[in-house]
Amino acid sequence: MIKLVEINDTQFNTLVLKASLPVLVECASPECIICKTMAARVGEAARDYLDQMLFFRLNVNESRRWQDYGVRVIPTLLYFKAGELAAKQETFPETEEIQAQIRVILGRDSRSDGPEAELKNAMDLEHAAAQFYKYVAANARNGRSKERFRHLQHQSVAHLEILGKRYKELAGEPYRPAEKIVEPGMKPHGFSLLGAMKMAIRLEEKLLAYYKKLAKSRIKPAEKELFKKIIKEESLHLNAVQQEKTYAQRREMESSMEAPEQSSWLNKVFE
Repeated sequence: MIKLVEINDTQFNTLVLKASLPVLVECASPECIICKTMAARVGEAARDYLDQMLFFRLNVNESRRWQDYGVRVIPTLLYFKAGELAAKQETFPETEEIQAQIRVILGRDSRSDGPEAELKNAMDLEHAAAQFYKYVAANARNGRSKERFRHLQHQSVAHLEILGKRYKELAGEPYRPAEKIVEPGMKPHGFSLLGAMKMAIRLEEKLLAYYKKLAKSRIKPAEKELFKKIIKEESLHLNAVQQEKTYAQRREMESSMEAPEQSSWLNKVFE
């Protein structure tokens, strides 16, 4: 991991706008705790690109140049290419998201509008579903529901293995989840078995939509047949979970499991 070099307004023109290489600038403050975490993520992301890109830190307390680029929150990452602002990240991106943006800036990522992007979206959702179903299966006290969610988890894991091989061929790297399922320090929130059923329905609906999109994307005919098979399986999963929801409502099992830590993270999937 590298340590970001801090620059001031006087150096900004020379080191950023007139640089021969693309530049990433973290707009931060010494008093900002999450800025330190962001700097660590940038340092980790930068390791493979030190000969292709420059990495700096701009102290917003002692600088005014950040105001020229619409920075509203800290930390914010600014990406420059040929003296122009090329991209901005202000939602506390993960290391993998920073690396993905770096590849775009360097012109080495054609996945953002290709089948790889949709494949990655489906895999991220399958990963979330597998973690969620595993939790529900482990904590549900009703045997029927426990077995249903255990089966759903196994199916999501199987789909991940199938898709992972193709993703590595397309992207040239192994699949990595978009972000952590359980964030450090996250507090549990109330979550009933009936709520788990509703969440599972929304997960399966999203997965079904992604796989239908993949089946229409620019992939090989044999893979279209694979996605059609997965679509059929997801449709069956959706019907099964809908039946479980009806069963849970009939039995009034709203309080039959403890609160999963994942609930807040999964809610973000549907915003």
